[in-house]
Amino acid sequence: MTLGHIDRGTKMSIFEDVQLRTENDGYEAVFRYIENDTLFVVQCHRLYDIFDKLEPDEHLGISFTVGADICTFTGRAVEKLRGAGMVMIEQLSGIKTLNRRQFVRDELHCNVNVYGIPESALSEHRTSPPENQPDLSDITFDISSGGLCVISQHLLKSEHDPYYLLEFSLSEKDRFLLPAKLVRRSLYHRTSIGKYDYGFQFVFDAVPDEKGRLTTSILTKKLSYQKSR
Repeated sequence: MTLGHIDRGTKMSIFEDVQLRTENDGYEAVFRYIENDTLFVVQCHRLYDIFDKLEPDEHLGISFTVGADICTFTGRAVEKLRGAGMVMIEQLSGIKTLNRRQFVRDELHCNVNVYGIPESALSEHRTSPPENQPDLSDITFDISSGGLCVISQHLLKSEHDPYYLLEFSLSEKDRFLLPAKLVRRSLYHRTSIGKYDYGFQFVFDAVPDEKGRLTTSILTKKLSYQKSR
């Protein structure tokens, strides 16, 4: 599917919520108009940043929301329209959607280490984290049996993106090492908390028993928190 095939009513609803992502930076933008099935124009909120940093033909990760769905695709910067602070982008891939309400999320906070790993390593059952330093160390914003969210001041970069290994503990006994895929990377509006919003979806194929253990651990921690209030 391309943007040109989205019905007009839906187009209007996504104009104000667009994220552009390069290898080194992110931009908040709005759709201005759709030229044809594969060409469209956006305008960035920070008008001049995009001209200083965005290179011609640079590839972009683009995301927007439609209701409960997060929609993502890749594009290419075709032309920067300097006078209007806008950029024309060519859509290079189909639009992928992920329902962000597929799993009930609980606002649980714990330390998490994020390691980039090759896609081929997702199937490995691990009992210890990689020896290298994590690509990101921060605190979770929420956790579900399907994934977790991290809001951070730091830009996550890895040669193995979007595949990662997440190391976190919900209690002294409940320690997890779970393979995951980064399914959302966007700017976070409450900058006092963090600049970047990362959404990870667990890949349980290699560790199917861990899903039940995680669900139980989340419930136990949630009940413990309620009792302590």
